[in-house]
Amino acid sequence: MVAELASRTNAQTRILLLEDSEIDAELAITHLAKADSANTVQRVATRDDFMREIGNGGYDVVLADYSLPDFDGLTALDIVREHHPDMPFIFVSGVVGEEFAINALRRGATDYVMKRGLSRLPAAVDRAVAEARERQDRVRAEQALRISETSAQLAIETAGLGRWEFDPATGTFDVDARCRELFGLAPDTVASHETFLKSCHSGDRLRIETILNETLQAGSASNVATEFRIIRAGDAQERWISLSGRSFQDGGACTRLIGIVNDITERKQAEAALQDLNQTLTLRVAHKTAERDHLWQLSKDLMAVMTPVGALIEVNPAWQASLGHGTSEVVGEHLAKFAHPDDASVVQQAMAQAAHENQRPFECRFVCRGGETRWISWSTALGHGYIYAVGRDITEDKVAQSQLEHAQEALRQAQKMEAVGQLTGGMAHDFNNLLQVVVGNIETLQRKLPPNQERLRRAADHAMAGAQRAANLTQHLLAFSRKQPLNPRPVAVNRLVAGMSEMIQRTLGELVVVETALSPNLRHVEIDGNQLEIALLNLAVNARDAMPHGGTLSIETFNLDLRNAPHCTAENLPRGEYVVINVRDTGTGMPPEVQARAFEPFFTTKSVGQGTGLGLSQVYGFVRQSGGQVRITSADGAGTSIRIHLPAARPDAQVPEDDNQCEASLAAKRETILVVEDDPDVRAFTVETVRELGYDVLEARDGVNALNLLRQTPAGDIDLLFSDVVLPGGMNGQQLAQQAVVLHPRLKVLFATGYARDVIVHHGRLDPGVQLITKPFAFDDLAARIRSVLDGQDSARHAN
Repeated sequence: MVAELASRTNAQTRILLLEDSEIDAELAITHLAKADSANTVQRVATRDDFMREIGNGGYDVVLADYSLPDFDGLTALDIVREHHPDMPFIFVSGVVGEEFAINALRRGATDYVMKRGLSRLPAAVDRAVAEARERQDRVRAEQALRISETSAQLAIETAGLGRWEFDPATGTFDVDARCRELFGLAPDTVASHETFLKSCHSGDRLRIETILNETLQAGSASNVATEFRIIRAGDAQERWISLSGRSFQDGGACTRLIGIVNDITERKQAEAALQDLNQTLTLRVAHKTAERDHLWQLSKDLMAVMTPVGALIEVNPAWQASLGHGTSEVVGEHLAKFAHPDDASVVQQAMAQAAHENQRPFECRFVCRGGETRWISWSTALGHGYIYAVGRDITEDKVAQSQLEHAQEALRQAQKMEAVGQLTGGMAHDFNNLLQVVVGNIETLQRKLPPNQERLRRAADHAMAGAQRAANLTQHLLAFSRKQPLNPRPVAVNRLVAGMSEMIQRTLGELVVVETALSPNLRHVEIDGNQLEIALLNLAVNARDAMPHGGTLSIETFNLDLRNAPHCTAENLPRGEYVVINVRDTGTGMPPEVQARAFEPFFTTKSVGQGTGLGLSQVYGFVRQSGGQVRITSADGAGTSIRIHLPAARPDAQVPEDDNQCEASLAAKRETILVVEDDPDVRAFTVETVRELGYDVLEARDGVNALNLLRQTPAGDIDLLFSDVVLPGGMNGQQLAQQAVVLHPRLKVLFATGYARDVIVHHGRLDPGVQLITKPFAFDDLAARIRSVLDGQDSARHAN
């Protein structure tokens, strides 16, 4: 636009001069030559010549005398206005009076200049032309604006976008039909500020309100763009909406906010699906990238980057440590130069193949700087025009090569299981929070339904059964990931197995014979007895499924002392004292490929609907979290033996007696409980449930708000802090409890969690004195747990 204006400024002004007097024409042209801008003048004297030039066009301004031989200046003005309404027309005459000048201006003349004042003519021409061009530019701009607005409207309609405009003064939205369709608004519904916020999803409403307020209160015009969920009026359908807009200011205050909205539900669904698919891959790629960088510097293996012909470009520090050859004497040389003379040809041949394709590892001898010979196993890969090679010193490993390969495979399997465990632990945490809301509200529904509503009660019972199955599944996931909170105590394994044998027999049925061989003088183990019972029951059920036509299940216990055993035993166990539980069946057995994946979560060989694939993974996670090991011995068609190795407890460990205390009354005593939970749905359910139990309730969404309530409340007025373990804002439940008991010394503390991480559970054990209830918890369990903590019974039991 600037360049266009500049070119117009420098362009010549084309002037049509209507003058019958030669002398007057020369005088006018002479004065026009003095103008700042360049111009060209075409003079005509007759009506015909004037009509011809006007018809041809191309002029910027007309200068006309009033008195002419065959017609007058006013007639010429009418002709110009008919053909060129916007062309400037200036009278240049010696007989023009004031009355005529006024009349001429009214009929459309731009200006008039007296012949006795021709010095004013250049300025009058420049001004008239400039004003005409400005009018033309304005008209063109207005036309362009109309075209742009029409195009924008067409684009909005074609893209399915909704247009909106918010008036802060009235608090109302002006929305189009598409916008009303997206939000489910009837044509006669007033789209107000409150209507808009009410349609937002409860999880996004506060954020959207904050964004809207910040935009309206900003001191200057600003853009706003966000994505959020709505609950559409009418069909209560949840949709994802993308909103973008801009505020307009006047005097430092926002006068209006306009923008568009778009339905992005399908995109969000696709993104969620893609994120689920890529989550594990992304984490593993990031881990492997960091691992690669550290590996280059820290690895004891030889690493090298070579040209396609085998010349060394870069080597890692392991070359100096293993072979004694420094980087300066290696770079630029062929790899074969450092090989044993008898193996140099092997290296040259391998490099020739590596330049064209990835090849299998090859082994050869390399000569150290001091003359010593070392066996190196090389692996190469071709990429980006270079050969990447890794060499491992296998001099001492040649004899034990098979054991080394077995150890490497075990390490890879452990890394895979650990990665899967991290993923499943995080998933179980989120599921437990969701299940707490589901289970709790279904249980409330069961309690409140009238007895005569049999159909609704059956539906609620079915829903609760499904939710409980989901809760059990998440517990299995936590067990596999070794993130479930355990409460280990000395356990007499023989007593536990003997006490379970009758239940196991009933569970497995008459076709399976249950035998036990319990070793006398069996050491105790320090473990969570309830979880051990679940693990043994899972193994028994798996064994039954492997014996569809019946068979024998044997449970054997014995002590295993490996304190003086070689570093690598047949079971590949660390040195120490173990109590072994061997569960053996006479079933179908497992082929090697199934054994390799037996402990993976959700892996199962059973038909659809006959198993979740979490039984063995629960056993694996629980035993590993308890410091033990699990081993499988099996062959296809020859039965399976699963051995649980648990660290033996100290010889002086005492098994606690059975707790025969009578159940305490669950009735509340008008105590006050402070509930701290960041999830609004879980917090709402918990507060409602605790109130239903008869307690007075205060609530907070995080540690900071909870501490404010504690400071505002006199010491002793709050009896129990009931807090989630994982809280937002930089303060977890444990840190909150530590500060709370300083403000209220007699305050009791009960934690709730679906995934304790390392806040109150360390090395698989609850921290001493910690009282915990796991999500999802039931009404009766919560009532009993709160009552026992308030009455001090849990502390007494832990003291035992």
